[in-house]
Amino acid sequence: MINLKYKDGLFKFILSVFVLSIILIFLVSVFVVLYYSYPSVIRYGISFLWTKEWNPPKEVFGALTFIAGTFIVTFLALLFAIPFSFGIGIFLQEYCPFFLRGIFTIVVEMLAGIPSVVFGVWGVLTVVPWLRESVEPFFDAHFSNIPFLKVDENIGYGILAASIIVAFMILPIISSITKDSLASVPKLAKDGALAMGATKLDVIKDVSLPYALNGIYGGIILGFGRAVGETIAVVLLIGNQAVVPKSLFSVGYTISSLLANTFTFAVISPIYASAEVELALVLLLTSLIVNIIGRNILNRVIGG
Repeated sequence: MINLKYKDGLFKFILSVFVLSIILIFLVSVFVVLYYSYPSVIRYGISFLWTKEWNPPKEVFGALTFIAGTFIVTFLALLFAIPFSFGIGIFLQEYCPFFLRGIFTIVVEMLAGIPSVVFGVWGVLTVVPWLRESVEPFFDAHFSNIPFLKVDENIGYGILAASIIVAFMILPIISSITKDSLASVPKLAKDGALAMGATKLDVIKDVSLPYALNGIYGGIILGFGRAVGETIAVVLLIGNQAVVPKSLFSVGYTISSLLANTFTFAVISPIYASAEVELALVLLLTSLIVNIIGRNILNRVIGG
């Protein structure tokens, strides 16, 4: 009996160490980012966030250009991916024939494991030519008077190309978690609704989706995390020019793509390196804030 209690206590202790180690790693990561970004924070202050100019030789650094590019690409990617992800998840769980469900699910989950550079290369070879030869000429001919749809340079690279590829990258994540969340809905609840005369669509809308909301929200947050931090594919497609995007077809720059392109030689200048670490801090805080806001919204929805 004593031996069993000892084993149970030891197992609990090991699990506690696992949890505490994750918390410790997170806190250490935050501390390191804060420490190395401190010189930039002190020197440039809060104006760092809305300053456009990024000029390393003059040691003038502002994050607005990169923050704008990051948020625009992430927002558009989520806008493209969420409806398709919901549709795929609902179809796989509620409408797909049972003998095909496993095959389709495996295919979707395999897409989530494809390296981002492969998506980037695919985007350069297919999406960019399609935008350059078909989409951009069409919008230039019919919507040139609308500022956010204006085509300045018909090159294919830019915000829209990057957003489309990032949407494809996060789609498997959100759709897989949507399917798994719907699969967790108690069969008794669905059968009860059907017995009361509800249609299958009514059951999905009024029973399954509200019950699975927590898991679906988690999938969207994971998708956001993948989108906001995506690097290689965005580097290949966004155009990498430090300008605030004015339309869907503008080139731009994101925080992660800037760090990937320049951080290796930024370390030769302490203030340059510190400014780039401060950009990483902005990215970190953005993810934390989105998680907190999303959790509060979810609690209100669940709480009625």
